[in-house]
This record gives sequence, structure tokens and C-alpha cells, in this order.
Amino acid sequence: MDEGFSKAIVISVGKNNSIELNHAQNEFALLLKEINFQVVEFFSQNIDSVENSTYVGAGKLAEVAAFYHRYNEENPDSPIELVACNFELTGLQKKTISQHVGAEIIDRTFVILDIFEKNAKTREAKLQVSIARLQYLKSHLVDEKASYSQVTSGSGHNKGKGEKQIELSRRQINKAVAQKKKELEEIKLSRRNMRVSRLNNPIPKVCIVGYTNAGKSTLLNRLVSMGKENKTVLEKNALFATLETATRGISIYGYPSFFLTDTVGFISNLPIYLVDAFRSTLEEIKEADLLVQVVDISDPFKEEEIATTKQIIKDLEADQIPMINIYNKYDLLGGSANFLPKEDEMFVSLLEKEDVEEALKFIVSNVTKNWERHQIELPYSIDFVSFSKENYVVSKKEKEDGYLCDVFLNPAFKYKYLTYLK
Repeated sequence: MDEGFSKAIVISVGKNNSIELNHAQNEFALLLKEINFQVVEFFSQNIDSVENSTYVGAGKLAEVAAFYHRYNEENPDSPIELVACNFELTGLQKKTISQHVGAEIIDRTFVILDIFEKNAKTREAKLQVSIARLQYLKSHLVDEKASYSQVTSGSGHNKGKGEKQIELSRRQINKAVAQKKKELEEIKLSRRNMRVSRLNNPIPKVCIVGYTNAGKSTLLNRLVSMGKENKTVLEKNALFATLETATRGISIYGYPSFFLTDTVGFISNLPIYLVDAFRSTLEEIKEADLLVQVVDISDPFKEEEIATTKQIIKDLEADQIPMINIYNKYDLLGGSANFLPKEDEMFVSLLEKEDVEEALKFIVSNVTKNWERHQIELPYSIDFVSFSKENYVVSKKEKEDGYLCDVFLNPAFKYKYLTYLK
């Protein structure tokens, strides 16, 4: 058991020993670790339908309660502090489960909101998380209305004390959400204007996507560093360390310049409150010329995570954009994998300089795949550095009156060099 971590029990739903359940439990354990909880026991139940008041069956809750009380009697100095449900509960379900087990109950949405709240650094991210938190709270207030039935005395002006309090809280939340959305819209407008500016720029746009903690920010930072720029982003071995998009111009001699955007990490079953709040953040994906999916090749559940990423991209209506896969952390496999990379895939360790250079070449070759390849005689009077930033120069030879280049011409700049084509 890790030092400094509180203890928790997890309840999940799914078929026992299935890949889906194992992945869900492993993922949730990592999420709980981010808020300083260590899982001491997993419980699961394969259900056909959700129980209205308890989500899972009463028998399963009795099993959880017995373990909880027995463990705490045997470990009074280090007890289990709560039960975490790997699904979203209504307010009534949370209250009923707590009564059955006799413990504090939290759900998956609560955990993810806590992590996002902890990692939100910019004003935009803080507003988005705050809106999601308020909407979550509001839904629980509405759902808990049933628990006030004993003090409710009718409808209209004769509503009971509890129901009146819920409606008051709901109005207050709606007011707070409206105010925060107004502030957020001002920020989004500014970011939208910046995005329009980039859209009007013929420089290619590349978006890094993928599961949280796969190495997306690492890729961006390594490429930024190669370009001698001091504009790196937060890089941390933690889930959701990056909560907002970060776009950097990548300009490395020998390669055409391009914009590279790092996005918030994906995760399965992201709460609807956060999907809505962060959808505008993910809008960058739809405007990319190329998507680069970074995958942790050492993760035993990588196939499920790739499927999650593809589904999110499809939901964003960005699945027509070309995508390549960069399998990161290859070093953790000792230099061997149980499959061979396809044409649109590569294995790397982004901690190795040579691998970062190969990743750069791989990205550029895919960005320029549909550019026309030409032989071009470029006179010395033309600024070659600018020419190489606009186009992809495969090779060049110095001649008496200029350079003979084998080059992929950016369609947006081709008009400038038509007279020099061979």
C-alpha cells in the first residue's frame, strides 16, 4: 500500500474477468490515485438493468458492507474511508447506497471532476470545470427530490419546505452557470479569432490526440525544443495534466513549418458535463490537416484506448481527417512488441533524441503526402531558408547559378515557384 494514500473500495459493473471490466477497474484505480486514494478491494456485478435506488443489487451491497466493516474492525488505524462507484450515480442512489453500506460514497463523475479541478490552471479551464461541477450538483439536487417526499405537501404554491429549497438551489446554480458561460464565451471568442487566423494561414496544421498520459505533451515539447523555442507545455506523469489545447509553431531547419496542437487527454465514459464543457477545446481537432494519435504501447489496454479515441474523433465529426499512430514508450517493452507497425504507424521512445527526429520525419512525410513532387532549379537570389520552411525539400544540389532541388511543393505556395519548375 502506497504511503500517504487513503483507502477505498471500488464497485464496477461488467462481466467478471472480461477485458472490458479489467480495463475499467484499472483505469478507475489510476483515477482514484490522482486524488490520493488506493484501492484495497474491487467488487463487480454483471447487470442487465440498473436498479433505480441502488444501481447494483442489494445483495452485492451487502457483500461490500460486510467487507467494509470487517476490514475497518481489523485495521482501526488505517480504515477504508469511502466506497467509489465506477459509474455515475443519481443523488438518491448515492444516498441509498451509503445507507446500505454505512460508508461515504463517491461516483466516477465526482472523481474525474476532482482531478480536472486540481489540474485546471488557466482561467478558461477553471471556468469549464466550474460549470461542469455546478451542472453535476444541479442534477443531483433534482434527483434527490424524491427523498423530500415526506415533507412535500402538494404542488404550486403549496410545495413543501424541502422541494422549495431544491428549487431555490437550482435557480442559484442556473444563475451561476449562466454568468460563467458568459465569461467563457468571451475567452472562446478570442481563441476562435486566433484559430481563424491560423485557418487563413497556409501553414499545415497537425493535432496530437490520444489517451491521457500517453505522451502527447512530451511529443510537443520535444519538437518545440528541436526548434530552439522556449515555449514548452506542462509535462507530467499524471492523468489529465493537460486540460487545455496548446498550439505551437514548429520550425526546424530541413523541414516545412507547421502548427502543432496538443489536446486534452481522452478517457472512456467521460462525464457528459465535461464533454459539453470541453467540446470547444476539442474543436481544434476538426480543423487539422493531420491527426497524430499517441499511444502508450506498454499499456495492456491500448486497443480499448485506441477505440475510445477513434469514437471521440468520430463524435466530433473529424474521422475523415488522416490519422497516424505513434506508439510511445517502446523502451518499456525491451525493444520487442507482439505486432509490427503498419505504414501509418511507428514505434518510438520519445525520451530518445533519435526517436523524436524519426517521429518528426514521419509526421512531415504524412503532412506532405498529397503535395506534388517536383524538380526545381532555384536561383541563389531566392531565400532558400524561407523556401524550405514553406515546402518539403527532400534533397538539394548546389549548381553554378542556384540549387537543384527535389521538393514537395506546398499547394498554397506553388504559384511563387512555377517559373523555376523543370
